[in-house]
Amino acid sequence: MKGLCLALLMLGLPAAGRAEFDQCLLIDQVLNRLGNAMAINRAIIAECSDSSAVAAASRALAQQNDSYRRTKRQRSKAGCDGRGR
Repeated sequence: MKGLCLALLMLGLPAAGRAEFDQCLLIDQVLNRLGNAMAINRAIIAECSDSSAVAAASRALAQQNDSYRRTKRQRSKAGCDGRGR
């Protein structure tokens, strides 16, 4: 039995506590990625002279804004705002 435990430790398998799913961490990562993409689209809208690129960035930004708002509401419902954790 000791050999099996040692082998598992050497393989680097995560412990049960470390392998738990952290919904709040995942939501924060989604919000960060959306925020980065939104910033890029805002820069394209502000700086680009190509009207088709601006239109595409504007459509993408509108969808990202909706997704960001929905994700923020989900974050609040999940209790990830710091008060419930």
